[in-house]
Amino acid sequence: MNENPSQLAADYIRRWQTLWNDNDDVSALYTSDSVLVGFRIAIGRTDIAALLQSIRDQGWTGITIKVVHARLVSGAVLVACDYTAIGSGGNAGQTRDGKSSHVLTKIDDRWLSVMHTTN
Repeated sequence: MNENPSQLAADYIRRWQTLWNDNDDVSALYTSDSVLVGFRIAIGRTDIAALLQSIRDQGWTGITIKVVHARLVSGAVLVACDYTAIGSGGNAGQTRDGKSSHVLTKIDDRWLSVMHTTN
């Protein structure tokens, strides 16, 4: 792999953040069998989309994400992040800081998350 894991991670996280903030379909950045572990476990794009929508519905509609560390392990890119969720509606003016991680894998020339954890 000639690609830089830090750049791959930054590009992926930038796309994720942009899609979230534009209220677009973030689940497109996951593999079809991906797992997201958050306040509940979601498996597959449809379930992940539903989980992410439930977070939006709670009023967490903005986000900033910073890649803290990225490295290549056996063809996968491991990404550790800090994030700040930004509230709207009933959560307007509130923020929530947390940590997240992604395991990125390359499928058909696209880097997608096969595993995402968040607190």
